[in-house]
Amino acid sequence: MASAFAVLNETVPLPGPELVGITALVAVVAVVTAFAVPASGRRSVFYRANFLGTLFHEGGHALVSVLTGGGVFRIEIDSPESGGTWHWNPSPFARVLATAAGYAMPPLAGLGAAALLHRGLSPAVLLLTLVTMLFILLVTRDMLTFVVVVAVGAVMFGALRWAPPWLKNGIAYAEAWLLLTSEIGGLRALLANRFAGGFRGQEDDAASVAERTGIPSLVWIAAWFALIGWAVWHAFPLLWHL
Repeated sequence: MASAFAVLNETVPLPGPELVGITALVAVVAVVTAFAVPASGRRSVFYRANFLGTLFHEGGHALVSVLTGGGVFRIEIDSPESGGTWHWNPSPFARVLATAAGYAMPPLAGLGAAALLHRGLSPAVLLLTLVTMLFILLVTRDMLTFVVVVAVGAVMFGALRWAPPWLKNGIAYAEAWLLLTSEIGGLRALLANRFAGGFRGQEDDAASVAERTGIPSLVWIAAWFALIGWAVWHAFPLLWHL
């Protein structure tokens, strides 16, 4: 495989609208399958695509913790929509930033991927995702997280090493759409939990930042929804090459 610098600057032909549309549909189906459990109790294979957003969510907590002078003890993924990051922070403000970064990271990463894909830089998206998986692997301590991280990393490495340009595009575009939309299901769950069980006693990112800032959790949830909308709005013309 070429050097990392060469891969970051390698371009491939832009895909046609068919591939862009198919990969967008994959993301839509993944989001829809996160909203309700089928009567059979068996989730479709598309539901497992939400693992990617969860990895970036927990990676967002970890990255901001490190960047603000803190550290990370471990990252643990429980399911395609659930995980946890045990981190420490040097100040209350840094703690708020690290906690808020979870729901912010996937759509922002998706927008960044869209900007690269607009320039034909699919290999760069794959390489940066591989680097992200290596970062998460350093603080992985359980088997499920290890398997998921290695599986995603193996797909990225295999695509970089052997995939033809159309497949590189397919994987990278699917990733961009998934990251842009993956947190919709999680935010919907935050709202559902509050309206079903009340606003007290919740233990999640919105409750944590609300407790530390005095800003109601509904405001934080609305802000994360707005961020997703903003990211999708700006990424859409980039991915469709409008």
